[in-house]
Amino acid sequence: MTLRLHMGLARALTVVLAMCWLGLTVVSAQAADSDGRIIRSIEVRGNQHVETETVLASIDIRPGEALDPARVSADIKHLFAKGYFSDVRAFIDEAEAGLKLIFDVRENPLVGKVDISGNDAIPDKDITPKLALQSGQMFNDAGLEDDKRAIRKMYLKKGYYQVEVDSEIQPKDKSRVDVEIKVEEGGISRIKRIRFIGNDAFSDDTLLDELASRQANFMAWFTDRDVFERERLGGDVQLLEQYYRNHGFLDVRVESLLVTLAPSKEWFYLTFSVHEGPAYRVAELDVQGDMTPSREALVDAIKLESGAFYSEKLLRESLDAMTEKVGDEGYAFANVTPSFKRHVESRTVDIAFDVEKGKMVYIERVDISGNHKTEDQVIRRQLRQMEGSRYSASRMKLSKLRMQRTDLFDDVRTSLPRGSADDKVVMKIEVDEKRTGTFSIGGGFSQLEKLFMTAKVEERNFLGKGLTTNLSTDLGSKTQNFNLSITEPYFLGKELSASINAFKTQTRLEDITSFKQDSWGGGLGLGVPLAEFLSYSVRYQYSQTDIFDVPATASLLLRSQEGKQTTGELTQVLRWDSSNRRLTPTAGQIYEARVGVAGLGGSNRFIEGQARARLYFPLGAGFVLSPGVSAKYIRGYSGREAPIFRRYSLGGIGSIRGFDSFGVTIRDQNGEIVGGNRVATAGLDLFFPLPFMDTDNFRGVIFADAGTVVDSGTPNLSDVRASTGVGLQWITPVMPVALVWGFPLRSLPEDIESSFEFALGATF
Repeated sequence: MTLRLHMGLARALTVVLAMCWLGLTVVSAQAADSDGRIIRSIEVRGNQHVETETVLASIDIRPGEALDPARVSADIKHLFAKGYFSDVRAFIDEAEAGLKLIFDVRENPLVGKVDISGNDAIPDKDITPKLALQSGQMFNDAGLEDDKRAIRKMYLKKGYYQVEVDSEIQPKDKSRVDVEIKVEEGGISRIKRIRFIGNDAFSDDTLLDELASRQANFMAWFTDRDVFERERLGGDVQLLEQYYRNHGFLDVRVESLLVTLAPSKEWFYLTFSVHEGPAYRVAELDVQGDMTPSREALVDAIKLESGAFYSEKLLRESLDAMTEKVGDEGYAFANVTPSFKRHVESRTVDIAFDVEKGKMVYIERVDISGNHKTEDQVIRRQLRQMEGSRYSASRMKLSKLRMQRTDLFDDVRTSLPRGSADDKVVMKIEVDEKRTGTFSIGGGFSQLEKLFMTAKVEERNFLGKGLTTNLSTDLGSKTQNFNLSITEPYFLGKELSASINAFKTQTRLEDITSFKQDSWGGGLGLGVPLAEFLSYSVRYQYSQTDIFDVPATASLLLRSQEGKQTTGELTQVLRWDSSNRRLTPTAGQIYEARVGVAGLGGSNRFIEGQARARLYFPLGAGFVLSPGVSAKYIRGYSGREAPIFRRYSLGGIGSIRGFDSFGVTIRDQNGEIVGGNRVATAGLDLFFPLPFMDTDNFRGVIFADAGTVVDSGTPNLSDVRASTGVGLQWITPVMPVALVWGFPLRSLPEDIESSFEFALGATF
C-alpha cells in the first residue's frame, strides 16, 4: 500500500513538472518567434507494449498544427487516463525541418498473476471473471480500486457488511508485478430487530409475518431470511403496504424506513414508519363500457363484495377474471380499468370497472422456437389454442400449463405479436428444453439394502417424440430388480396413452421374513383423457411369483402360500391431476381411485381397491403446504386368500416415516410378517426452500404422518401410529434422492422404528 502511495505522488509531481516545463518551453519558443511555430512531426518514445499508433490515436494535436501548450497538457492528461502509463512527458526538439513534438512515456508494469485470499464465502471462479485486472494486462491503481469495490459489493449482497478488502503489489521485475487481493470476510450481518411506528390497526407480530425479512431466530437462519439484503427492503415496503390495502386501507403508505447498523457491523435494526389512514368498505360496484360477453358474466367475475372491506388482492383477481372473460370472446387485448370514488365521511368507496374489449383477433399461426430436440408436434398436441381459431384467454393459459406439465421444458413463454392484418395475431411459443436423457451407474447405501449398486438408462423424450423409455437395474444385498418400460403418450397420433413393461425381482429379506421370493412379469396399459384434468386408464399385468424356503415351523397361512402362483390382474384407474409439476408440485390437487381384479388368467383370485388424495397449497416465498390421505383394501374370493406378497405393511418413505420398512404390520403367532388386508394413512408436509439453493429441485420438508394396518374388524384409534420429522429432497438429473429423519410419536411394542432413512428414486 505504501509503495503504491509513493508511486502515485511521484506520478502526480512528474505530471505537474512536465506541464510547467512544457509551458515554459512553448512560451519561450513563441517569444523567440512571433510568427508561431508549426509542429512538423510527432514522435513517441519509451513504449514497449503499447503500440505507437495507439498512443497517437489518443492525442488530439496533429502535425501541421500550431503548437498549443493547453492542447498538449490536455493530451498528457488523456494519456494518463488510459491507464497504460505511470509517467508521461512532452518536450520539443527544434530542427531545420521544423518542430518535433516528443511524448516520452513510461509504461505501467504488466500484471503477472492475480491471487485472491481469504474468500471462503465466494469462490475464485465467481470473483475472477468480474475483475478488471487480469494476467497479462497492464496494472493501474484505478483498476485495482475498482476491483476491490466490486468484490466488496459482491460480499455486501450476501450480507457480509463486516468485510474488508485490501491488496498488496509485489514487483517481480522492472516490467511485471503480481497482485494479491486479501479478503477478511467477517461474519454475516443479520437483522436483530424489526420495529413499526404508527401501526394502530395491526400488531407488530402480525406485520412481521407479512415481510420477506425476518428477525434473527432459528427458523429465519434456516431459510436465510434474517440476512440483511438492501434489495429486499423495497419488497418489504411493498408487502407491508399491500397487506394494509388488502384490509381496506386505501391511503396507507410507509413514510420512512430507518436502517441502523450496530457499531460491530454484526446486527441491523429496521424501523418502518407507517401512515395507516382510514379503512374503507366497498359501497357500490358497477361495470361500464363494453358488456362482453354480458353484464351478468362480468359482474359474476367480480370478487369484491359490497359491504366488505376493500381488498387490493380481490381487486386484482377481479380484473384478471374479467379480462379472461372478455378474452375468451376473442379480444386478446381487452383492458379493464377500475375507477374509485371515495366517501371520506362514511369511509366507503365506490368502484366502477370500465371494460374496453378492443378488436377481436384470430390466431393466424403458431410459431415455436427453442425446441432443438423436441418435434413441433409434441408441443402442438398440448395446445388448446389452435391455429385459425378465435383467441381465447383461458385456452392460452391452459395451453401453457399443459406444456409445463409435460416436464420436457425448463421454461415456456408465450406472446402475441401482430399478424398480417389488424384482426390476426401470431401465437409465439418459446421453450427452454430440459435434459431428458440420463445414463447412470453407481452405488450407495440404504436403510433396507445396506450396500447396493444401480444402473439406469432413461429417456423421457425419445427421438424428440415425447416417448418415455426406461431400463433400470438395482442390485442390493436383499433385492435384485430389473425393469423395462416404454410409454407412448399419443398412441396412433391420438390423445391415447399406451405403455408396455416387463420386470423381474428377487427378494431375500431374511432379516424381515423367513422365506425367499422371486417374481417376474409384464403388462400392457392404455389411458384416455375424460376431461382436461380427468383421465381413465386400464392395465393388464401378468406375473408369476415363487415363494420358497419357508420354514417348517411357519404358520399354516404362510405355508399355504409356498410354491409358484400366477396372477392375471386387470386394474382400472380414475385420476384427477391438476398439479402444476410432475415431481415437485407447488399447486394443484391429485385424486385417484383404483380397482384391481385378479382372476383373468393365473391362479390367484382377489379384489383390491385404493383411494388417495394429495393437495398442494402455495404459501409464498417457496413454502408449500401439502396434506394427503390414502386407504387400501384387498380380499380374496372364490375360496382363495389374498396372496401374502400383496398384503399391506407400513413404514418408510411413502407411508409412515420414522418407522422401518415393514415396521408397522400384522404378524402371526410365530412373529412372521403376514400383513393386513386394510391400511389407511394420512400426512401433512410443509415444503420449504433451503438457504443458498435457489431451485425447486432441492428443498426441505417438515412432516407429520399417521397410519394403521388392520387384518379384520373395525380399525381402532389405539392402533394408529404417528410420527413427525424433517427431510431433504433432491431431484437429481439421474433420479430423486430423499433423506428423512423421523421421530415416532405413537408406536406399539412390536413396531420397528427407524430414525433415519435414505432412498433413491423416491419422493415425499
